Parts: sequence; C-alpha cells; structure tokens
Amino acid sequence: MKKFLIIGAFLLVLPIVGCTVSPTPAATQGPAGPAGQPGQTGQQGDPGQSGQQGTTGQTGDAGQTGDRGRTGQSGDRGQTGDQGRTGQTGDQGRDGHAAPCPAGEHRYTNPDNGRVSCVRD
Repeated sequence: MKKFLIIGAFLLVLPIVGCTVSPTPAATQGPAGPAGQPGQTGQQGDPGQSGQQGTTGQTGDAGQTGDRGRTGQSGDRGQTGDQGRTGQTGDQGRDGHAAPCPAGEHRYTNPDNGRVSCVRD
C-alpha cells in the first residue's frame, strides 16, 4: 500500500519538475501514452466523534390526590370510676336545733341511738 503511494507521489512530482526544466530544442514531443490503470481503493476513515449530550427533559406533572383513609376502630370501654367519698355532716341549726332537711326529705330519729338524720320522703 505504501509502495503505491510513493510511486503515485513520484509520478505527480515528475511532470512538475519536468515543466521547470527547459526542453532541449532538438527534442519534439511524441504522441501521448495510453491511460494508466485506476488506483486502489483508499483506506477506511477514522470513526466520527461522539455526539453532544442531550438537554434535560421537562419536569413531570404532579401526581393525583390519594384515596381517603379508612375509619379507625372504636376505642376500648373506659374503666369504672372509684366510689365517691361520704358526705360531711350538715351544720347544726340556730339555737342548738338541727339544720332543716333539703326539699324531698324529712327528719328521722333513730330509736336505737337517738341520732337525727334526713331521709327521703
């Protein structure tokens, strides 16, 4: 392959060099020679360069709203409260008499100990 390139370069340079030399007056040009044979196919070219990186894509649309959640379970039943404290003894009325009973109750004297208390009607 290199051999043909060197020969081809020589053949191209030879007519140029021949033109600069003055021809001798006694020489006359003869008829043109036959056409040369076609040259060999050239070598394969180098691979091309890599392309540029593409631009960044557009931002996607917002997602859809999620489904509503399920209703939670009912809570456990609460505990029973503690028993209340016993009420205080009422104030004694004026002049040493017991205080009057509230509406819907009347006074009762216990025959065993003589204690007076209010009972429901």
